[in-house]
Amino acid sequence: MNWLMEKLFGRKVVVLEWRDTLPPEQQEMYDEQLEIQQELGMERGDNVQNWLRLHQIMLDHENRIKALEGKK
Repeated sequence: MNWLMEKLFGRKVVVLEWRDTLPPEQQEMYDEQLEIQQELGMERGDNVQNWLRLHQIMLDHENRIKALEGKK
């Protein structure tokens, strides 16, 4: 990618991830979030699909609780 930037603009471009600018506490929370998303089968960078998956998990959990409460 840098070779393309050198051809177009005559210089190298350094790209930083936004998380590199976070305070250490927020970096730890973000890393934990990524770890949990991976455990739940979510793909990194696909926020729309992850949002849907999260709500599917929550709905399934709610339905299981309702079913257990109904059996008592």
